[in-house]
Amino acid sequence: IGGLAQFGATYYDKYVFQRKKKKIEVSSEDKKSDASDVGGNVFENMFLSIPTDEDLRRTYFWEARRVGEREREKYAMAKRQTRVEKLWKARWHGSLEMKEKKEDANLTQQSSARSSWSWKGIFALIEGHRFIWWRSEKHFDTGESPLGQIFFAGHSGLAGLSPLDLRELTKEEIPSVISIFGRGQQFQQKITLLAPSLELKDSLENAVLFASTDAKAD
Repeated sequence: IGGLAQFGATYYDKYVFQRKKKKIEVSSEDKKSDASDVGGNVFENMFLSIPTDEDLRRTYFWEARRVGEREREKYAMAKRQTRVEKLWKARWHGSLEMKEKKEDANLTQQSSARSSWSWKGIFALIEGHRFIWWRSEKHFDTGESPLGQIFFAGHSGLAGLSPLDLRELTKEEIPSVISIFGRGQQFQQKITLLAPSLELKDSLENAVLFASTDAKAD
């Protein structure tokens, strides 16, 4: 029995224990290797994340361009405001959308009523007894001729929405729509406008009422 015990102890120490020891050593080496790899990746990523001169040049270029565009827009708005107040002496001005008939509406006989027209952006102002509009703020800024004008003289002012208007407009559009009428360049004219907000619509209605009432008083 003593010989068997001695044999078992020797076998365990030589084969089993040594094998486990090697596995532990290999495992510890792997962990050290992984740790060194992780550390290396962190430093490598840190250096790679530093922007180059080209990266900085591109960033500053686009940022400077955005700042320049904002400054030009502010200058254009200030210049426009000065022209509106000093030159035109406008009672009201702003950007709207106008209901306009499509050019190919007559060619499409089977089209629905809504598809025969569309909203087109305009820039408009009220000067004295006139409502004048341009295609855009840019056209006004560059001194282009207006697209049209309505004189508030005689029977003129605000108009209600017709049954056709109510059928063609959406529920979301109706509260922001305003119709005005008066003497156009050749005949009596009515236009339908869409305001971007209820506040702007209210201010336009008040300006039209003032201009048309003042015209009747004259």
